[in-house]
Amino acid sequence: MKEEQCVQEKYHLVVNLVSQLREMQEELNELGKIKIEYEIQMSQRILMEENFHKIRTSLEEQLTERGAEIDRIKSELQREVGERQRIEEEFHKTRTSLEEQLTERGAEIDRITAELQREVGERQRIEEEFHKTRTSLEEQLAERGAEMDRITAERQREVQEWKQILDNLRDRLINSKF
Repeated sequence: MKEEQCVQEKYHLVVNLVSQLREMQEELNELGKIKIEYEIQMSQRILMEENFHKIRTSLEEQLTERGAEIDRIKSELQREVGERQRIEEEFHKTRTSLEEQLTERGAEIDRITAELQREVGERQRIEEEFHKTRTSLEEQLAERGAEMDRITAERQREVQEWKQILDNLRDRLINSKF
C-alpha cells in the first residue's frame, strides 16, 4: 500500500510539475509577444526620430538659405548706401558749382533738383520695401521658430509616452516573475 501511495504522490507531483511547466511556457509565450510588440514600438520610434531629424535638417537648411538671402540683401543695401553717399557727394559738388552759376543756370538747377527728388523718393520706396521684406523675413523666422518649438514639445511628449509604456512593460515583466 505504501508503494501505491508513493506512486500516487509521485504521479501528483509529476502532474503538478507538468502543469507548472505549461504555465511557465504560456508565460514565456506571453513574454515573447510583449518582446515583439516592444521591438515593433522601438522600430516605430526610430522611424519617427529619423523623420524628425529629416524635418529638422530641412528647417536648418531653410534657415541657412534665409540667412544667405538676408546677407545678400544686407550687402546690396550697403552697396546702395555707398552709392547714395557717392551721389550725395556729387550733388554737393554740383550744388556748389551751381551756386556760382545761379543766375545763368536757374533752369538747370530746377531740373537737377527735380531729378534728385525723384531719386530720393525712389530710395525711400526701396528703403520701405526693404523694411517690409525684413519684417516679413523676421515674421517667417519667428513662425519657423514657433514650429520648431511645437515639434520639439510634441517629440518630448512622445518620448514621455514611450517612457511610460516601457515602465509599464518593465513593471508587468517584474510583476509576472513573482
